[in-house]
Amino acid sequence: MSGSVRPLLALAFAALLFVVPTGPTLDPAIATLETRSWLLDSDDGPLRTLGVEWVESERGQDVPPEFEIAPEELPPNAMSVEFLVSGSTEDFSDREAELGRALREFARANDLALDGRSLPLRLEVRVGQTGFRATVTDNRGEVLTDSEGAGVGLFELLKEKREGTTISAYYPDRWSLIPAVLAIVLAILTGKVIVSLFAGCLAGSFVYAGFVDGSSTIAHFGGDVVWGEVLNSRFQLEIIGFVIFLFMAIGVMSRSGGVLGMVAWVTKFAKGPVSTQLSTWVIGLLIFFDDYSNCIVTGTTMRPVADRNRIAREKLAYIVDSTAAPIAGISIFSTWVAYEISQFAPQLPEVTKSDGSPFSEGDGFTVFVQTLPFRFYCIFTIVMVLLTIVTRREFGPMLGAARRAFHEGKPSADDAQPMVSEGLTSLEPPKEAPHRGWNAFGPILFLVVTTVGLIFWFGTSGMSAEDARKPFFERMAAILSNGESQRALCWASAGAAVLAILLAVSQRILSVGQASSAALRSAKSLLFAIIILILAWSIGAICIDLGTAKFLTAAFGDSFSPWLLPAVMFALSSLVAFSTGTSYGTMAILLPNVVVLSHSMGAADETVGAVGLMLLTIGAVLEGSIFGDHCSPISDTTVLSSVATGSDHLHHVRTQAPYALTVMGVAMVGGYIPVALFGLDAWPISWLGCGLGLFLILRVFGRRPEDPVAQSNAD
Repeated sequence: MSGSVRPLLALAFAALLFVVPTGPTLDPAIATLETRSWLLDSDDGPLRTLGVEWVESERGQDVPPEFEIAPEELPPNAMSVEFLVSGSTEDFSDREAELGRALREFARANDLALDGRSLPLRLEVRVGQTGFRATVTDNRGEVLTDSEGAGVGLFELLKEKREGTTISAYYPDRWSLIPAVLAIVLAILTGKVIVSLFAGCLAGSFVYAGFVDGSSTIAHFGGDVVWGEVLNSRFQLEIIGFVIFLFMAIGVMSRSGGVLGMVAWVTKFAKGPVSTQLSTWVIGLLIFFDDYSNCIVTGTTMRPVADRNRIAREKLAYIVDSTAAPIAGISIFSTWVAYEISQFAPQLPEVTKSDGSPFSEGDGFTVFVQTLPFRFYCIFTIVMVLLTIVTRREFGPMLGAARRAFHEGKPSADDAQPMVSEGLTSLEPPKEAPHRGWNAFGPILFLVVTTVGLIFWFGTSGMSAEDARKPFFERMAAILSNGESQRALCWASAGAAVLAILLAVSQRILSVGQASSAALRSAKSLLFAIIILILAWSIGAICIDLGTAKFLTAAFGDSFSPWLLPAVMFALSSLVAFSTGTSYGTMAILLPNVVVLSHSMGAADETVGAVGLMLLTIGAVLEGSIFGDHCSPISDTTVLSSVATGSDHLHHVRTQAPYALTVMGVAMVGGYIPVALFGLDAWPISWLGCGLGLFLILRVFGRRPEDPVAQSNAD
């Protein structure tokens, strides 16, 4: 990136702090989002609390130990919400309706019903000038007490899940953007990923400690975030374990000659730049069940082949990154699908089908499948990768990287800082060692088969009897939901490392000491990448603490014309995911809030209809979440793509971003807006238009890297 472009791009991101709307008009929206997260015990719930309060009934000892209500005593309206805003006379009935749906969803999720009717619950939200307070009581205004007599311990349930029946929290503001904006700006200006992420984390902890929590910056960053949120998280530790074990296996496979043998196999099909890239694309699509394993297996397998065929590491990282999350996001058999469904399915009972009958929560999988034609970003990201390969055209920074690799034989730039050190990429087998492809293919095959088997084992073990009776596809979704993919990957990669060592030692290619040395050397090469992963997770946790996602959602979440809603939600989810580095967190914030909104707005639109706009908007939020995560330098999947391919991380982000932005623009202009205007039946024409648009963009702006510079400019 030229010196003149860096400051301009950095200034554009810094301006985000000042162009985002703020002010008291956002307070009710933020209070609604925070209360809903708290009520439903979301992982992205409000952590910026002033302190949880225990609220006791004024009747004191007169309150019986059980809270008993007979079914016939239930009032006709068993749920109520009161939304109070200080100094305001505005009508907030929409907010009350939204929280009422959340209250009913909470009751359904926790079986709080007698004879099919929910227990009488009341939610009171008081919105002040600097913060809000939410309280759950019974419908007579009394704080919930033990209700074992009614069959459910409500007070114990609330105590266990929410530490009480009342929360109080500050509002997030534009300063919640500080961690992400500072990290991105510094990364653009300095090119130092670790320094930039560390500075963003410290700045975010300073804002949180100084203006929200009152603690110290170091205590929040080091104690609460790094130790409490990251290093004490089984999920993150298992991902780190997966990466380390797998790279230990790769180190042994390289040292034993297995990788060279497998490269010889692949070379039979990948004999040049085009066939090598096409092989990488196909492998990326075949590993559709998980994006993490997709990145690591595809990247590490194809890296030596790509280097031999003069393919830039940046292009290899783009192919890997652009097949991993997109294919996992739209595959009906992946570790993503269950999470995606879980974020919008609980709201489905609040809306009706085209025939007027109500949706059920069990319709989540069917709705997910119906959104697939409208997953424009994922589908055309995969198409874009294929088009760049078969047309042999590149543009933007990727063109310069491809020319360097082809003409100069340099897979990486001279100033590149690969995410793995030469300690892994330079491991060579002994001169007399045979190059047996099975010594590499065997552990990789073991990894894939064992991962799939363990996901199904964990998923089946954790499946309820009700889920076991569901139809096949819904049962599969339940299995994947409980499959603990990161745990399966960790165990499978550890087994792959052991198998790689056993194969090398049993064939007397390496001694035990040589195999162990190769494994440890590979693990040491990951230090840089592991630090970046930890900092990326840390900055994401700090953004949650500061309420970054909820602030952005409230700031840009005003009402729009029905035909604009999918495009706006696509752009909003993209911005949230890019700023926070997490597609999962973005889905958790936005998906539950778009089901009823889009359905009600679509009811007034005869072209697309209520159900049609709902399907289109759900698809748009899913796609925007993946796009923002795909482009973000603080996303873990983006980091893993750089790790697997040995690419400089910022070079990967810089070269991939123009391609991702191009697909985003085409998806919005050629996909979401036309389908919202002309109806769902227009999706085949939109597909054709999007594909043709990408082809024309490559034809007009793209150049062939193998052509001499002067000739390619004249093309």
